Amino acid sequence: MFYIRGVFILMALLPLTAAAHVKWFVDYNTENRPASLLNMLQSVEFMGLLALATIVIFLTSVLDRKLASPVDIPEWQPKLTLLENCVPAIMRYGTSAFFLTLTLGFPHIILTPELVVENPAMRYVHALIALTAFHRRTSLIAGVGILFLYSYATQLYGTFHMLDYLVFIGTGVYLIMQTLCDKVRSLTIELVRFTLAYSFLWGAIEKFMQPDLFYHLLEEHSYLAMGMDWEFFVRAAGFVEFCCAWHIFSGRAAGYAGIGLMAFFVIAAVIPFGMIDFIGHFLFIIPLIAVLFTPRKVPLCRTACGSTFAFLVALALYLLVAYAAWYMLYFYLHLDLFH
Repeated sequence: MFYIRGVFILMALLPLTAAAHVKWFVDYNTENRPASLLNMLQSVEFMGLLALATIVIFLTSVLDRKLASPVDIPEWQPKLTLLENCVPAIMRYGTSAFFLTLTLGFPHIILTPELVVENPAMRYVHALIALTAFHRRTSLIAGVGILFLYSYATQLYGTFHMLDYLVFIGTGVYLIMQTLCDKVRSLTIELVRFTLAYSFLWGAIEKFMQPDLFYHLLEEHSYLAMGMDWEFFVRAAGFVEFCCAWHIFSGRAAGYAGIGLMAFFVIAAVIPFGMIDFIGHFLFIIPLIAVLFTPRKVPLCRTACGSTFAFLVALALYLLVAYAAWYMLYFYLHLDLFH
């Protein structure tokens, strides 16, 4: 009962924890050794939360296949088609607005609030992206500019740090393909869907790997935990976020629910965390709207059991890849681990 009660409380508090990228608000060092994966898997608390998340995914997957989705209602098809046709403009205009905001108010931010460089040329790169993203014929330049900024940030902050922000690659490629070949729109929106869900999923994994970062956030905002144990709170927040992100990627009607929850979480996080959170999530919200307007017509997996199994496989793969990536990229700092 404690797990269930805790998770329902977390549903109310997640806007203030999971949706806020912790690296924007606390001092961090991604080179610090992550929490032990073996100890995590041996934790009764972690396995209990995993069991609860598995049950939730199974039940919601069953409902996803039984309940009617908007794509199943014939009367809604003209409106859905109209919304889907608006997606290219939403991606272009939203990206343009984001980089215009950086140009005018935050010229030293590369892509997100913690990616800062005192380079006066950044303002001109942002302005160029803002101008060229506005029209389909020039959005290729904007897309290349975003990929350039992503690679620039990777050079300055490291590959592991930037694994959190794959959504920028999806946005950049989408804008490039707007100019080169608009006929592959359905393929490129699937790339946006994948990279957006990936970024949210990776954010959940961070809560398992580097919980100390979130403890620092709770030190300043201890009311968020509502008296619960911090370790439980952060892990549960990670599972809630992972479940929502999984349905965004794989669900049909459940995809709408996942998008709605994550949108609420992201927007609500602006209240306590202010403009920093707004700027950080701006280019997450735009793809979120695009994916909302381009729903899956059928779930990714045929059955609820298949979706639940795929969820567990995805969680296992993310954990293994995250830990393997960290040890490969930072092995030189911990050579004792490889002897």
